[in-house]
Amino acid sequence: MKYLIVKGWLGFGDRLESLKMCVAYAQKYNLQIYVDWRDPMWSHGSEDFYTYFNLLMPTFKLSDLPEDATYYPSYWKGHLDEHITLDFMDTHTSDGLKLNSITTPFDADVIVYACNGKRELYSDSTFFANVFRVIDPRILNKVREHSQEYPVQTSWGIHIRGTDRLKSNKRMLSVQSIVSHISTMGGMNKSMVVVSDDKESTEICKRFYPNAYLVSKFSVESSKGIHNLSRSELEISKDELNVNMLIDFFVLTKCERVFSTVKDSRYAQEARRLHSVIGIILS
Repeated sequence: MKYLIVKGWLGFGDRLESLKMCVAYAQKYNLQIYVDWRDPMWSHGSEDFYTYFNLLMPTFKLSDLPEDATYYPSYWKGHLDEHITLDFMDTHTSDGLKLNSITTPFDADVIVYACNGKRELYSDSTFFANVFRVIDPRILNKVREHSQEYPVQTSWGIHIRGTDRLKSNKRMLSVQSIVSHISTMGGMNKSMVVVSDDKESTEICKRFYPNAYLVSKFSVESSKGIHNLSRSELEISKDELNVNMLIDFFVLTKCERVFSTVKDSRYAQEARRLHSVIGIILS
């Protein structure tokens, strides 16, 4: 039996893209899979992938790995408790840790994929929805509540990204641009759902859509990116931050259409890709 370990890094959209590719790879080559999201962007010690999700496919624990197992990349043998960070990747640029898309077999017992390269993308997410489940009741219950309070499924969703992409004087231009785009798509009379981790951008958006439904319950005034904030900089725990972000994401995924102020937002792109199968994922 061979094994696949998925190391987490970067934002939730990047993680989902990587995870979907790894699930497809594990299914194709009959590998057991373990998702390691204990990195500091996702966890402050106790949070992991399995805190919020489950995969309905063969899995394992790191302690299950044979002592004589071979690894690809070879660096990871004896280093599985290390986590991906920007400093880590800068330090290990010559260690062959950037696998990019994985589509062919590797001659090793354990394959370790770090979420830091190009990925295969899938327009049809059915294969992923068949095994990926949200299990945290805090997320499931709150997404259900939002859907009962507001016509989410017939609304258009707006993802406003600001904290790690925009300087303060660009926020108005960014929101104006997406409002203009939505107008050209015939959306001025649609119900709007807004998610954002950026307080100032949300307030600007409300000027254009005063009746918009605001999902996000936690926002900040920062230029670092909310997932990069340290434990001391956060007003809430990393666990609460993850839960709030995931509620935002899955409500956005249920929307009829999804727009984002950032064209290459993996977060918004994955919300669109999962829209048709979200009922299965949340079941």
